[in-house]
Amino acid sequence: MANGSPAAVLKDLSALFQTGTAAGVSDGPLLDRFRNGTADEAEAAFAALVERHGPMVLHVCRRTLGNRHDAEDAAQAVFLVLARQARSVRRTDSLAGWLYGVATRTAARARLDAARRRVRERRGAEAKAVRCEGGDGPDGSETWAELYQELARLPERFRLPVLLCHLEGLTHEQAARRLGCPVRTVQSRLGRARERLRERLTRRGVGPSVATLAAALTPNAASAAVSQGWTHATVRAAVRVAAGGPIAVDVPNTTAALAEGVSQAMFLQRLAARAAALLLVSVVAGGIGLGVRTRSAPPEPARPADDNGRYRASFHFGESVEVVGVSTVPTGPKTWWKPDGTPLAEAPVDTIGRKTEGPDGDKARVILLRSSGLKPDDLIRWNPTPTAFYWGGRPAKDGRDAPGLEYYEAVFTGDPATGEVRVRLAAGPWKTEVSNDGRGGVGQFVNGRKFSFGRARPYESRGQSMTVFSVAHNRFGHDRRIVAVGRDGKDYPAVTYSAGSDGDEKWVIDLIDAEFPLPPDQIREFRVQFRPFEDVTIKGVALHPRPSGPAAPR
Repeated sequence: MANGSPAAVLKDLSALFQTGTAAGVSDGPLLDRFRNGTADEAEAAFAALVERHGPMVLHVCRRTLGNRHDAEDAAQAVFLVLARQARSVRRTDSLAGWLYGVATRTAARARLDAARRRVRERRGAEAKAVRCEGGDGPDGSETWAELYQELARLPERFRLPVLLCHLEGLTHEQAARRLGCPVRTVQSRLGRARERLRERLTRRGVGPSVATLAAALTPNAASAAVSQGWTHATVRAAVRVAAGGPIAVDVPNTTAALAEGVSQAMFLQRLAARAAALLLVSVVAGGIGLGVRTRSAPPEPARPADDNGRYRASFHFGESVEVVGVSTVPTGPKTWWKPDGTPLAEAPVDTIGRKTEGPDGDKARVILLRSSGLKPDDLIRWNPTPTAFYWGGRPAKDGRDAPGLEYYEAVFTGDPATGEVRVRLAAGPWKTEVSNDGRGGVGQFVNGRKFSFGRARPYESRGQSMTVFSVAHNRFGHDRRIVAVGRDGKDYPAVTYSAGSDGDEKWVIDLIDAEFPLPPDQIREFRVQFRPFEDVTIKGVALHPRPSGPAAPR
C-alpha cells in the first residue's frame, strides 16, 4: 500500500508495467485490477483512472460550482462513488460517460447543498444575498449548468466523443481507438453532437456559436490540472472504501456525505429501474388484471401533400414542412436546384460554407427545409437520410434571419441519386398520464408503464424560490413534460430539465429532474404529461441536378 507521500502513487504505478503502461491499458482492465487485484495493483490502477479522467471530472465540477475548493471536494466524491460502485459498472471500455454522469449529478447536489447552507447562514438578509450560483467566480455557472444538462441528455454515441475529445483532450485518432470505431465516425458524431447542443441551448435562450461551444467544452490547463496531493488523497480514500472501510477517514466530512448521498440516489435509481422491468414482465407473462384507462385515439399520421406538392407534408394540427431546395457546397447564386432536380432561378438563402472535411466534402449537399404553422411549444426534429454525416443550422437571407427555414449539410451514404427527409413532430394538446402531490413514492403503475417520484424539494436560483421535482418512468417514444399545478389553480410547466433520455428507447428508464418557478408550499400537485410524435418521410429528393440544371460535382 502507499506510504502516504504523493510520490507513492507514482511509485505504485510500476505495478501496471507487468501488463503494460497505464497509457496502453484501457479503462476496463484498469477497473478490473482495482476490483480484483492485489492492494498495490488496485491502488496503482485507480491512480491511473484518476490521472486519466480527473481533469474532465474536475472541469465539470469547477464550471458548475465556480469555486476551486468546492469543485475538488465534489470531484473527489465522484471517484469515491466509483470506488464504492465499481462492481456494478457495466460498460467499462470507457468510463468517461459514466464518470461524467456522476460528476454532473454530484456537482448539482453540491450546488444545492451550498445554497441551503447559505440560506441557513444568511436567513434574514436581503434576498439578493441568497443566490445559488455555485460560487463566487464570474464564470456564468447557470449557463454552464445548462450546457452540461444538455450534454447529459445526448445519446451516448454522441456524448462520448465530446467527452473524450473536448473534455479529456484526446485527438480524433485516440478517441477512435478508445471507442473502437473509425476516425471519420468520431468526426461525424462530434459534428452532430455540437449541432444538437447548439440547437437545444438556443431553445433555452443560451445559443452559442459552434466555435464558442467547442471552446467552452475544452478545459484549459489551469482549471483542468489535478495536483498529486489531491490524486493521492483520492486514491487512498477509494482503496479504503473498496475494502469496506468508512469514507470519512481520509476526506472531509462534507465530501464523504456528498459521496454517500449520490451513491444512495444511484442505488434507488437502479432499484426503480429493476422494479419497473419486473412489473412489466409480470404484466406480459402473467396477465395481471390491471385496469387500463380508455385512451383517446392518436392523431392521424402526417401525410404527404398531393402530387403537385410531393415534397411537402402536412400534420394533424395544421403544421407543414416542405423541402425548398438542394445545393452543392459551398452554396452560391447558381448552385441550387428544386427537390425534383430542376434549377432554382435564384439562391433561396445567403451563402452557406462547407463544414465537412476531407474528400467527402465534394459530395456534400445542403438540404433546405421550410416549416410553417408551428406553435411555440411544438417540438420538431428532422434529418436527411441515408447519411454518414450531417450538420445543420438556420440560414440567413440578405443578411437577416430567415424565419421558418433550416438546413442540413449532409454527406449521403454511397452518393445515391436521391435521398429522403425524415420529420418528427410533437404538437397539439398534452395528456396527463399520472400525477403526484410532491411527497414522492414508487411503484405507481399506469397504462402498462411504471412511474416513480422523488420528493419535491426547495431550490434557490438568482434570488428566486423554486422547486425541484424528479420523475423516473419507462414510457418512451413520446414528447413529455412535467407541469406543476399551483395553489392558485394555474399550470406552471417546468422551466428547465436537468437530465433525461430525450425519448430514446434504448434506455431502461428515463429519469428527469424538473425545475419550477414556485416554492414547494405553493404547489398543489405535479402532472406528468405526454403527447405522441407524428412521423413523415419525404422521399425522392434529387441529390443531383438534371442535365439542364446547374453543374454539380459527383
